[in-house]
Amino acid sequence: MGKNIKIRFILDHDQGIDPNEPVGDIIISNAHSKLSDKSTYLDSWFDVLIDGYQALKSNKKLTLEILEEPNPITFEPILNGFKITYGKQKLSFNSLKEFDQSLLTSAQEFLRQLEQDNLSNFFLLNKIANFTDNQIQVS
Repeated sequence: MGKNIKIRFILDHDQGIDPNEPVGDIIISNAHSKLSDKSTYLDSWFDVLIDGYQALKSNKKLTLEILEEPNPITFEPILNGFKITYGKQKLSFNSLKEFDQSLLTSAQEFLRQLEQDNLSNFFLLNKIANFTDNQIQVS
């Protein structure tokens, strides 16, 4: 896994974990700073991180709305790396490959913690599972 890029989340277990509304905190960090959002819908965050990653792979800038959140998130290629902007928070990274590995590992752990055998009833969770399956096959 990349040393400089980390995507971490903390599921809120207080009310039990609801796969329809998996709430928790998310933290995306590099070696110098972090971008975070508390008490947010984690499936929506993983959804936009996957879409942003796909856009960056194609060297495209993409701004996305995060469901239930007031601020959009922007993924922007810069030189050999990329930048993520969310509200007033900004992070720059040098390696898309490190982001790929961190996103894959974090998405797998997110799905594991939800402990759902059948994801077909959950559109975003199904999308996240498809992403992890496809990334593993590519590796």
